[in-house]
Amino acid sequence: MIQDLEHIEYRRGMLEKGMRPESLPVRVWRGAKIPADVRTAINAENLLNLGGVYGDKKAGDPVEYDNLRLVLTDDTVEITIFNRGIALFTTDDERLRRIHRVLCRLDKERP
Repeated sequence: MIQDLEHIEYRRGMLEKGMRPESLPVRVWRGAKIPADVRTAINAENLLNLGGVYGDKKAGDPVEYDNLRLVLTDDTVEITIFNRGIALFTTDDERLRRIHRVLCRLDKERP
């Protein structure tokens, strides 16, 4: 069975000492409100196979935080990145660049 992307949750911001990620605002796109170019980018960058945690929590203060949840029909893929800018600059991780390209598209969209 091919799974459908049901909704996207994207939380991002700067975490000062003592802040919890849940305190950052979350943006949500559901069903038909998910932009076609975002769906295309998720497929083109093969994001459904890139779940996990990237970056280094200790690389910056405050900590830059990105969390992307892709909720599918029968599964959820979660991607968390700490200090995305620093990680992109200091590593040669193609997976991180692929995730970054999709997050840049989401940054331009309004739910």
